[in-house]
Amino acid sequence: MDKKQKEQELASLKEKMAKANQIMIADHTGINVADLTLLRRKLREAKSEFRVTKNTLLKLAIKDSDLKVLDEHFTGPTAIIFGYDDPTVPAKIIYDSIKEKEKPRFKAYYSNGKVYGIDTLKKIAELPPKQVVQAILIGTLQGPIVQFIMVLEAASREFIGTLDALAKKKAE
Repeated sequence: MDKKQKEQELASLKEKMAKANQIMIADHTGINVADLTLLRRKLREAKSEFRVTKNTLLKLAIKDSDLKVLDEHFTGPTAIIFGYDDPTVPAKIIYDSIKEKEKPRFKAYYSNGKVYGIDTLKKIAELPPKQVVQAILIGTLQGPIVQFIMVLEAASREFIGTLDALAKKKAE
């Protein structure tokens, strides 16, 4: 990799780090090409990205930023996973891969300025996806409103029924 390519890769890493909602760091050693391709495809579908890059470039990318806390995790073979959307989906994909194949070897999970370990990754992976949580919340909020509307409609139906009965009685 020549100097120009390194500069382009560094700029790309900085951009992706700034854009990412969460970052996971792992050791990709021992993952065969087929499994790595499948993992990358799943992450891409989850609006995430799996990148293998040099530790020196990663250290330069985080220099003078809030991500400096990740520095100690950039040792040995390093893969970095950028999550751009719902944090539960890429966490679940990585956690399932670790459970199933024991690879990639997990190093760190970064979100909202803090670094977390495998326990937090597991907890996040077990959470329902963002859309499911939103649907539950909407259902919870909507339920009482629907019941209130049904009570109002029942009262007006009874009132109209009473008026209708009185009209029929007077007509007789």
